[in-house]
Amino acid sequence: MSDFREQLRQGLLDSYKHRIEKGCACAICGKEKLPLAFHILEASFSEGEKLPKSFVPMSSSRGRVRGSYPICFSCAPACKKCQLPIPTEKVMEFGHKLHAQTGNGICQHVQMRLLLSAIFKRLFKIGRFGNKA
Repeated sequence: MSDFREQLRQGLLDSYKHRIEKGCACAICGKEKLPLAFHILEASFSEGEKLPKSFVPMSSSRGRVRGSYPICFSCAPACKKCQLPIPTEKVMEFGHKLHAQTGNGICQHVQMRLLLSAIFKRLFKIGRFGNKA
């Protein structure tokens, strides 16, 4: 039983990592030939609603279309420890602008440089921490 669970766990983790996908481009920079991560920023829309250009639908049920915004390796690099994508400040600001939620497929390790950058931006109300007018 534990072998099955470990295989299931590993398959799920592998689906969160960057991979080359034909016909998809990074939602932030538009690059196509780089590996993309599909579980950093996720969103859902009503069926029949016009989907954003960079949005990739993954499932639909109960009148909702669920999917994600693919993010490339250069916009969200892989963690050296776990190989999962790191949600950089650029990614978080992009997600905030699109009202997307952070998905489960991100690195959970503390990235000191990104933490300090977020604290700085929070203190001075820059980027996603700015006042809404």
